[in-house]
Amino acid sequence: MKFGIFSYAILFVLIPLISTTTNQLKCYVCNSNVDEGCDGDSVPDVYKVKCSAMIRPYCRKIIQTVGEQKSVVRTCGSAAGSKSCYKTPGKNNAQVCSCNHDFCNQATSFNRQERIMTMMSSIIILTISMLIIR
Repeated sequence: MKFGIFSYAILFVLIPLISTTTNQLKCYVCNSNVDEGCDGDSVPDVYKVKCSAMIRPYCRKIIQTVGEQKSVVRTCGSAAGSKSCYKTPGKNNAQVCSCNHDFCNQATSFNRQERIMTMMSSIIILTISMLIIR
């Protein structure tokens, strides 16, 4: 059986997608109002959990500001919104970020990670396209 460069390119793209959908997502789950260490950039391992069986699980980090008090909630979610991060307006607000790889809700900001992943994906797609066009 002969595989052309196009077949290998498809396998290269599909195999990582298959492996991520079959594994259960792991996230940090805690609330800084009651859980010590939940608000820092280095969250203790005791808050690591496997998300329950959801159709499209995501990890979430929510930074809430109510009056002068800030709190951090890290949790599993069932679906992300249209944006990976958003902030509600007003004095009492929340910044909500969603991501879909293990323990990604530990990070301070998801924007940097998203930019890196977008650049890497673009380079891979461009390389595969150039190989196919040859």
